[in-house]
Parts: sequence; structure tokens; C-alpha cells
Amino acid sequence: MAFLSTNTDDPNSAQRFELVESETVLGRHPDCHIVVDAGAVSRFHAKVLRKNKEFLLADAGSRNGTFLNGQQIQKEEPLREGDRIRISDVELMFHNEAVPEFARGGHDMTFDGSKFGVMLVDDESAEAEPLSSSSAKVEYRTSVDGLKMSATPEAKLEALIRINSNLSNVLSIDSVLPKVLESLFDIFPSADRGFIVMKNPDDTLTPRWVKTRKAQDETETVRISRTIIRHVMESGESILSLDALEDDRFDSSESIADFSIRSMMCAPLSDGEGNTFGALQIDSTQGRGQFREEDVDLLAGVATQAGIVINNARLHEQALTQREVEQDLKLAIEVQKAFLPQAPPDAPGFRVSSYYQAANHIGGDYFDYIHFNDGRVGIVVADVVGHGVAAAMFMAKLSAETRFCLANDDDLARAVERLNDRMSGVQVERFITFLLVVIDPNSEMIKIVNAGHMPPIVRHAADGKISEPGEEESGLPIAIDSGMDYETVSIPFLNGDLAVMYTDGINEAMDSDDEEFGMENVRALSQQAGNADEVTSRIVDAVLKHVGDAPPFDDMCLVIIERIAPPATVAPTTMETVDEDVIETSL
Repeated sequence: MAFLSTNTDDPNSAQRFELVESETVLGRHPDCHIVVDAGAVSRFHAKVLRKNKEFLLADAGSRNGTFLNGQQIQKEEPLREGDRIRISDVELMFHNEAVPEFARGGHDMTFDGSKFGVMLVDDESAEAEPLSSSSAKVEYRTSVDGLKMSATPEAKLEALIRINSNLSNVLSIDSVLPKVLESLFDIFPSADRGFIVMKNPDDTLTPRWVKTRKAQDETETVRISRTIIRHVMESGESILSLDALEDDRFDSSESIADFSIRSMMCAPLSDGEGNTFGALQIDSTQGRGQFREEDVDLLAGVATQAGIVINNARLHEQALTQREVEQDLKLAIEVQKAFLPQAPPDAPGFRVSSYYQAANHIGGDYFDYIHFNDGRVGIVVADVVGHGVAAAMFMAKLSAETRFCLANDDDLARAVERLNDRMSGVQVERFITFLLVVIDPNSEMIKIVNAGHMPPIVRHAADGKISEPGEEESGLPIAIDSGMDYETVSIPFLNGDLAVMYTDGINEAMDSDDEEFGMENVRALSQQAGNADEVTSRIVDAVLKHVGDAPPFDDMCLVIIERIAPPATVAPTTMETVDEDVIETSL
């Protein structure tokens, strides 16, 4: 019975969904056969069709697409053992408990060599004596023992025409490769085995598709000479051996000896620019001389044509992967925007203005407004080191932990210490500069806790001067190490005062000549007259003008707090003891 299972490292904990219907529907709607209520799954997302003994995967018009082995499907696609089906964030694996064809005694079998028992072996003789390459360098032995099968020229021409037809519109590698092998078995009826081996990005080799003329035991391992494949790929020339068992070049070849291979040919696979990325091998056990010199030329011609088609398919798959990445990135941008405030905080007597721009679509800068039950509002600006997806993921963790810690401890410094301990426990080699400013509609004071961030620039309405309180009391950035101490600084924040919070993407913004915008410009623009909205626009416009056409250097975040009315009532308990030096600097 065929079934889908959840993709998990523990097979015992995987859920199993048997495919008993002619059409099994997957989606969020409760009427679906397999209900998947997670992420951006559509109501009726995908379906698995059973047609005779074959199972097909089809998209049901979903919003975000259905993916088979990492590729978005456009039409019905056949399912094979171990295929991975992904809808939104959920991955399922297809299983067919029927015995594979090559274990049932069937004939003319084609299967994915990367998923079954295929092994590349190194031949000891390779280091002692290099292999000869082209057919012109190989001795031609005319003696034949056993029956030699050969296709007529007409049959070969027909097969070549069929190759052209089969490969002309194929855009999937797993559709191209078996078609190449099937066509070669028509051209070379004496072939017992055929392999297509391809190079991975890390320069290792993988047998992608295998075709055998005879059945083999399911426990048997197919061996291919890595030495021969490597030599053909590096030299770019084809190899023909008329009698591999007696060929001095293959004296120590396990793959030749184990399967009594008598004749073999191997040709490189290259793209249109001559870059070799794999090899195609055909061999026979039916006696010496099953292949001739003109056969290796024919194989090389097929390999050249197939190589270009395979490369096109690879480029197409890369484009599909890139499209999937872009789709995931788009979703990540939407998720990150959801973490950031959508409106100013509800804080009577204050005006708050903000600006946020990520360097690479999504970033590691973070700001938030956190409302306390007593009417206070915590305003956070933080910067995760680096930018991009990894920084954004760490930022999401910071957002949740910040709210949790501030909600569970009235002591701001102690809450930040707990936040640091929890973020340090994640064991991620990133740190966060973090600045917290708490405003209170019923108090003339604001409180500041700084963890390695730039202090806020405060413009005082009384004399127009600026100060940067809390710089000396700043602790280490978050997540460097647990057990750190932080300090709360309180300063007066009177009617008309304004505080500028920012990340280093503002002051370190670079133009095309690698010149930074600079702290002095940030201070000067902050000191000029204007409300929070005007100062925000002034700073952002100046930074963007400075950067010009240069690519973004870092994420940019700016939050400006302005006191626009005195507190309605100032309770005596809110007037805390303040460091005289801080008050003197502020006034």
C-alpha cells in the first residue's frame, strides 16, 4: 500500500497517510483527505492521483505552489519511492511498499542511481599507469567469443531522431537522463548496463541514473569505476575498450572484474562552453568486441547533444530553485514586517516617529513599542550583528524574548539581564546591541538601559543643547555571555524635549567613495529645530542623499521620541534620585 509520511528523523514518530483513494486531496479545509493546517497552506492545496499502479502529484490551484523534491510543479508529476512533497512549511515523503521492479525479476530497468545501491569505486591501477583516451589509441581486437548484437544503421538513425525528439522540450533532469539511456539501449542492443554520473557542487560524483538489461537482486550493489569516470571528465575524451577483462588499463578495476565486463565505452558530458560536468558509460558482458570504433564516436555525439540538454535542464532547475528562494524571501519580508510596529505607540503626551530599511530585503535591525499595564511604553532599538535571513531569524527570537522578559520583571535592568541570559543560551555566534527607553505619560522622567548600543541623542527644549545620556553606564551587547550586569539610568524629559534612537546603518551609511555619513551629521541634524516627524525626514533624506547610488551598506533604523505635553499629574513616587552630573548635562 502506497502512503505519505511526515518527514522526520525518527521513523517511529512519523505520521502515515495511506493513499487508498483514486484522488487524495491535501489542504487546510476539513473536507480534505489529509488536513494540513499550517503556514500558508491553501484550503485545497494539492492532490495525489492513483492511476492503475502509478501515483501522480498535482497542484490544486494553491496560492503558494506545490513542490516536488524542491521544484515547483506545473503539471501532474509521477511519484517515486522517497520523493519529497512540500506544501508551505510542511514536508511529506512518498512511499510505495510494492517491491521495486529490479527486485521482481523484470527486465530493461531504469532507476535513479542516487537513491539505490550504486557505488563508485577507485581502481588501484590508475596511479600506476594513466588511461589511454580516444579510440584511435586503442588496439582493435577482431576475435569474438559469443554472440554480438548490433543495430542496423537504419535503427541507429531512427534512435538518434528519437533522441532529438525526446530531448527537444525536456526541462527536467530526471526526465532527460532516463530518456538518454533508453535511446542508447536502442542504438546499442548489446549493452547490458548504462550509467549517467554527474558532478556535485562539492566536486564529488553521484550516479544519477542507471539502466540495466537484466534483473538484479535488490541487495546487490552496482559498482562503477570512479577512476574511469574521472579520467574521461578531466581529459574530455571518450574511452573504448574492446575487451575490458584483458585490457591492461583495467587490471585492478573492481567494477570490471566483479561483473565480468567485456566491452565498455565512456564519454564526457559537457555544456555548450566545453565545461565537463559528468560522464555517460555503456558496458556489456556478452563477449569481446561488442562495440566498435564508430560506436564510441556515436556515443560521444549523443553525449555532446545530451550534455547541452542536461545543462539546459540544470539551468532550468536552478531558475526554479531561485524562484522558490525568492518566494521564501518574499514571505520572510512579510513575516519580518509583522514583527515591527505598524503604528506609533499609544502614549499620551508623546509623539513617536520611525523609519526602517533593510539592506538586503530583510535585516537584523529591530525596533518595537512595548506597552506596560501601568501606561508606560518601552521603546526598543536593537541591531543584530550582520544582516540577511540569519540576522532576521535571530531578531525574531529577540522580539519574543524582549516582550517576555519586560512583562515579567518591573526592574528594567534585571529584565535586560534576564534577556541577555536567555539569548546567550541560544548558542548562536551573533550578538545584539540593544537600547531600551521607557517613557511614562505620568512622569517627567524617562529611563534608559543600554547594552552596547549608541546612546540616544537628547535635544533639550530649554536651551537647544544636546546630550547623550547613559553612555558611561552602557553594558556589553546582548548574547556575548550570560551573567552580565546592566544599569538603569533616569533623566528628566520635559515638554519639547526630543530623543533620537538609531542604529549604525544611519551614521555609518557610505557613499560610492566609502565615506561615512558620520556621527557629527547625525548630532547636527538632531539638534536643529523641528518636531519628531520633521527631524526623522531631515535625517533620512540627508542619509539617502549621501548614499546616492551606492548599494546599501547596512540596515537602517531610526526612532525619534518627542514630548509634546507635560504629564497630567506627577506623583511624588515618580521623582527618583538622579545622578547630579546627568541632570546638569541635560539642563
